[in-house]
Amino acid sequence: MKLGPVIGIAVIILALGLGGYFFKGSLTPYQPFKVAMASASTGATVQIMGAPIKSATQYDQTTGTLDFTLMEPSTGSLMPVVFKSPKPDNFDEAVQVTAIGRYDSTEKVFQADNLLVKCPSKYAGQKAPTTGPRAYSAI
Repeated sequence: MKLGPVIGIAVIILALGLGGYFFKGSLTPYQPFKVAMASASTGATVQIMGAPIKSATQYDQTTGTLDFTLMEPSTGSLMPVVFKSPKPDNFDEAVQVTAIGRYDSTEKVFQADNLLVKCPSKYAGQKAPTTGPRAYSAI
């Protein structure tokens, strides 16, 4: 067997292996609030998800800091969150927020580096037409 194809296949396998390794390292897992709080000692980046408490939301326009509280759906636990960036435009309509960052055990808050905001769908509760040009038929 010629050496060229063997080296080519080895390079492809090595590239795929390294790509998978680095991709896995870039994933940030969703964690319950208790696990996120426990990860403070390691400084690991985690994702937490919950419903924002509207009455506990404050935005300081001079510093660009958004302070809010998330409620974990499964346990009802509360987590104060600080986001030191401009408030997302659709934050006030949000039904669910994912915060990516680290828990700060000295300040007892989750320091979010990024927010993903889920708003209610304007299509929720609407039925698909059964007749006409936009009718949908399940086959």
